[in-house]
Amino acid sequence: MYFPDFLINKYNKWKQNEFPKNSNLLSELEKKGQNPKAMIISCCDSRVNPNIIFKGVEGDYFISRNIANLVPSSDAGPLHFATSSAIDYAISSLKISNLIILGHSNCGGIKHAYEFFSKNKQKDNSSINNWIETIRPAYEMLDKNHDKKNILQNLEKLSIQNSISNLHSFPKIKNLILNKKLNVYGLWFEIKSGNLMLFDDKKNIFVNIN
Repeated sequence: MYFPDFLINKYNKWKQNEFPKNSNLLSELEKKGQNPKAMIISCCDSRVNPNIIFKGVEGDYFISRNIANLVPSSDAGPLHFATSSAIDYAISSLKISNLIILGHSNCGGIKHAYEFFSKNKQKDNSSINNWIETIRPAYEMLDKNHDKKNILQNLEKLSIQNSISNLHSFPKIKNLILNKKLNVYGLWFEIKSGNLMLFDDKKNIFVNIN
């Protein structure tokens, strides 16, 4: 069976140059298991790499990636179980106490949702259009009296807030948050500048992280 040469070359470079530096760590992680410091729910976008942004090494972060870094609500149904089951495993089995929703600029999933909703299209059976229904409450809160670039950027941030709200729809997660056993953070990453913004739930705005 053919496997792409560029992937073989990348793997060989990693195995020869990077793996030896981390072989002891990886051996320890395999033997003792993982104990990540945080869970990060990130977009599938190839331009956003949580391990690079947060200077992670193997074992640091439990990462779940999906289109537009969404957390569906508890009543979203079995089509969305992949994300909710990853969160459940993180808090129940790994006892993770920090959960990050990492959104980003120029998100293709957010743009698709905006164009789909703005054209008043009805929900269909396609995977992507079923998935982006999670964004609809954020879209309905959107102030559309701006240019498209700002509208999309605002929707990216509102969607993060919506996902945080959806986390509270899970009784187990809500209880952990209320008892201060789980910290939830909403972050927005600007690709071109590398700037990172944190959602301040008291002021209801995103503020720069320094």
